[in-house]
Amino acid sequence: MKNQLITVLALIASMAAAHEAVTLGPDGGRVLYVDSPVTPNVEVLVNPEGRAEIALLDKDRRPISNGEQTLTVTAGPRTALKKLALEKQGAKFLTDKMPDGAPYVMVIQIKETAGAKPITVRLNYDPAPAESGRPKYLDNSVNAHSGENIEVPATAAGIWAEINQHQSELTEGVAEKKYEALDEVTRAYPKLARALPAQSGDSQAAAQTLVDRLVKQLADVREASAARKLDTAAPALEGIGTVLKKLKALYPDEVANATLKK
Repeated sequence: MKNQLITVLALIASMAAAHEAVTLGPDGGRVLYVDSPVTPNVEVLVNPEGRAEIALLDKDRRPISNGEQTLTVTAGPRTALKKLALEKQGAKFLTDKMPDGAPYVMVIQIKETAGAKPITVRLNYDPAPAESGRPKYLDNSVNAHSGENIEVPATAAGIWAEINQHQSELTEGVAEKKYEALDEVTRAYPKLARALPAQSGDSQAAAQTLVDRLVKQLADVREASAARKLDTAAPALEGIGTVLKKLKALYPDEVANATLKK
């Protein structure tokens, strides 16, 4: 138990304090992205009794059975970490009452079979109400300007600056298996791309053809990410690079290579 807590502390210390997107599952709980094609998502919802309900979800975020999988859940302030007892309740796992002292990190370790290596996911658990009135850990109002809600710039240079940024994030996300980032990027990128033809002057028809191809290839990357099979995304990534090169040729260099202001 002592060694396990030391490991959990190390995991907590490694977490960045960066902005997080918030994805909600079918029961309204927080979705955590798992690097596994067998159990690609976990949904966590703390019920009114203060107990965490944990559901395993497939790539389409539909509940899956918890047949062979076992969980270990550790939560609480860093100075008072506690391993929570679990019971199975239908297709879900139900923990003991969550410890006092939030906000803190909740660490879930998943073993998909008895001899499998544990897979670790983490939740920044903060039940305090956000401005939206929802608990902060469930506050999806933070997504108001990301994903499909991204605000499309009014100029071609502005759109290209966003596309170039999203292309960089797409490449990095695939290389580093940043599934949550890929979820956001593959929602926002198509919306930005679809705005390009209207900014293409006499090349609108050519731009539209290329954008249609780009959107299809982005959907392929999104599917590979959702299934946690990013090795199958290589052809689509290569295709995206080819299409972008052709699209950029339709615009002045200073427009097509625009970057976001820091």
